[in-house]
Amino acid sequence: MYIIHEWLSRFWDWFWYFRRGKIRYHVFDFGDTYNAMASDGKVAVFHCYGSTPEAAKEMAFYRMRRVYEKEE
Repeated sequence: MYIIHEWLSRFWDWFWYFRRGKIRYHVFDFGDTYNAMASDGKVAVFHCYGSTPEAAKEMAFYRMRRVYEKEE
């Protein structure tokens, strides 16, 4: 059952997010701080902290931009 769920999750991510060029992100609440992760199917960044969910999300997007700037 876990294998089917994992396959469906990966297929959904590809179909809805990565195929369209979108970035998928998650923000976790740790009480007084928030932790975000983001992925575009090729690159993933983790441990992006902020005092608000929006700040953590912006930090994740900033780190994604930095990775792509280094590749160029």
